[in-house]
Amino acid sequence: MPIQTLTLSVLIASPGDTAADRDVVEDAIRSWNSDHTMRRKVHLLPLRWELGAVPLVGQGDAQQVINEQFADEADIVIAVFNSRLGQATKRAVSGTAEEILRARDRGAAVHVFFSDAPIPRDHDPEQLAALNSFRTELQEHGLTGSYVSPDDLKAKVRTCLEHDAYKVGSLSSDEADRSRPGVVLRSSFQWETEPRQDSRGRIKMRRARERLRVENLGDVAAEDVALEMKPVGEGHNPEAIGELTAGRIPPRSFVNFPLALDMGTARQGTIIHRWTEAGQQHSEEQTISWS
Repeated sequence: MPIQTLTLSVLIASPGDTAADRDVVEDAIRSWNSDHTMRRKVHLLPLRWELGAVPLVGQGDAQQVINEQFADEADIVIAVFNSRLGQATKRAVSGTAEEILRARDRGAAVHVFFSDAPIPRDHDPEQLAALNSFRTELQEHGLTGSYVSPDDLKAKVRTCLEHDAYKVGSLSSDEADRSRPGVVLRSSFQWETEPRQDSRGRIKMRRARERLRVENLGDVAAEDVALEMKPVGEGHNPEAIGELTAGRIPPRSFVNFPLALDMGTARQGTIIHRWTEAGQQHSEEQTISWS
């Protein structure tokens, strides 16, 4: 039986040294669809210029063609960088940078990730310097992300998609299926820092008061909320300090659950949200990063 879905396009933007990471991002998008499309009636369409661009001559330079077909139309942009910024265009320091800036300026959801894995031995020092400069520039205008492995990148991209799919999708509520749950629970790992004096009397900031924040992004209260954590890959769950339950999470509010992490904690985890809404029980999974 056919189902009606709200389709959001996701542009995967990156220079040429990130082919493997582009595959990871697309895999995260397809994994999200597998978990959510049937239940939430939201479908994410991955866009990659090397697979979908239509060759055109006389319509401007190559980057302008890519902009018109992808960057200027995508609802969400996921950009990844390794050790290169990419080739400069007539309008920006690189084609990928141009896609990011154009999408940001028109109000699209834009997420930029930089690899913190070891730098390749054959890297181009000039490209790396240009990339670091662009990274600093972006950080002056918002929050950028980092990743150290394919699994780390996949988990963090999933977190972005789980946020954007409903925030962006809510702007088109007339197209949405009103039968889907009104509760939208999203978990994120957070921590606070506090000053600590070392043996030399120097004051340093250390991470403290780690917690799992569960936010209700929907328009209906979530009742009888219960959470379950499962590690992804090697390692174990963080230790929950207390029960992972809440009697009620009103719309547009959140609850914090204290946690304790150690060296054996897995880098990523799956959070299973269970709640009651209008007398019916619901559950949904989300992958997050414990870093």
